[in-house]
Amino acid sequence: MSFAEHFLAEVQEVARKLDAAEIERMASLLARIREDGGRLFILGVGGSAANASHAVNDFRKITGVEAYAPTDNVSELTARTNDEGWPTIFESWLRTSRLQSRDGVLVLSVGGGNLEKNVSPNLVAALDYARSKNAKILGIVGRDGGYTAKVADVCVLIPTINPDHITPHAEAFQAIVWHLLVSHPALKIAETRWESLPASGKKKAVFLDRDGVLTHAVIKGGKPFPPAAPAELELAADAKQALARLKAEGFLLLVVTNQPDVARGLLRADGVEQMHGWLKSQLPVDDIFTCHHDDADRCDCRKPLPGLLLQAATRYNVDVVSSYMIGDRWRDVDAGTAAGVKVIWIDRGYAERQPSSPPSARVASLSEAVDWILADSRNSTYEANSRFNSQAVC
Repeated sequence: MSFAEHFLAEVQEVARKLDAAEIERMASLLARIREDGGRLFILGVGGSAANASHAVNDFRKITGVEAYAPTDNVSELTARTNDEGWPTIFESWLRTSRLQSRDGVLVLSVGGGNLEKNVSPNLVAALDYARSKNAKILGIVGRDGGYTAKVADVCVLIPTINPDHITPHAEAFQAIVWHLLVSHPALKIAETRWESLPASGKKKAVFLDRDGVLTHAVIKGGKPFPPAAPAELELAADAKQALARLKAEGFLLLVVTNQPDVARGLLRADGVEQMHGWLKSQLPVDDIFTCHHDDADRCDCRKPLPGLLLQAATRYNVDVVSSYMIGDRWRDVDAGTAAGVKVIWIDRGYAERQPSSPPSARVASLSEAVDWILADSRNSTYEANSRFNSQAVC
C-alpha cells in the first residue's frame, strides 16, 4: 500500500472508533447551553487555535450559539503573554469575560493539557477556573485526553490508530466532530450556502402525518390515538381544501404515519391498508409510507427517526431543503428536523412531551400550516431568483 492508502485507512479506522454516544451527549449539552442563554468559549493552541476560529464561525452562524475564541484577538493574546505569562492567558481572558455557570468552555487540543509535561498549561489553568465557576466543560481531544478528559462534563476522544500520526488525525477530526455538531438537528437552525440552493431536477414535497393532521385522532386522557377500525377513520374538515392548495403549487404530498397498533396486535396490516385506500380516494396524496413497528422493534422508520421521510425522499427524488413536514406530535417535529425539512407543528395541546427540536412554525390547524408553507415557499423562490439575477449581473 502507498502512504496515501495507509493514511486514508487510518482515517477510516479513527472514524469507526469515534464514540457516537458521547458526541450525542455533547450536542445535548450545547443545546442546553444555548437554551440557558450561555456563551461558548473555544480554546485551542497551534493548529487547534485555527480550528477554534473556524468553529466559532460555525457555531455562531449555523446554530445561533454565542461563541468566542480568545486566540482571535492577537493583540490581547500577545499582550497578556508578554505581561502576565503564557500559562494564564486563557484563564485571565475568561475572567475578563465574566465566565458564568451557564456558559461552556470547549477545548480543542491534541493532548488536552498536561502540567507535568508542561504541555498547554494555559488549558489546565483555564479549566480549573471554569470548574471554580461551575461552567460546563467540553473537549474534543486526542491521545489520552490529558487534563481535559479528566475534568470535562463531556469529552470526545480522537482514538490513536498510529502513534506517528496523532496530531494530524486529532486536528483533522476536531473539524469533523464540530461540523457534525453544527449539522445536528438539536443545534442547527440555519442552512449553509450550498445546501440552501435548490437541487437541480429534484421535486419539492410536503410530508404529512395522518392522525391529527389529515384525519381526526382519538383522544384519550389528553393523548392522541389512531382509530381502531377503518369505519372510524374521519377526515379533518379542512383536509381537502388544504391539500388542494398545496397541489396547485406543485408540491408532492407524501403521508408518513406511525401505526404501531399492528405490532401491538390491535389492528391488522390489511385494515391499515384499507384505511389508506379510502384516504387516497378522498385526498390528492401521492403516496403513503407506513411504519407498523413499536418502539421495542428498534426500526429506523418509526418517528421520531427520519426513516419514513428519507425513504419517501429517495423514491420520489425530493429536495428536502425546499420541502416541509406537517405534524401534530413531537415525533413528527423531531423526525422532520432530522430529515432536513422545515417543520410546521399543529399544536393540539396534547398531554405529552414537547419536541426536542424547535419547529419552523407552530400553528393551530392544517389550514394555517398550509398558509405558512405557501408564504415561505414563495419567499424562498423570490430570494433564490434574486440571488441568481444578482450573480448573472455580476
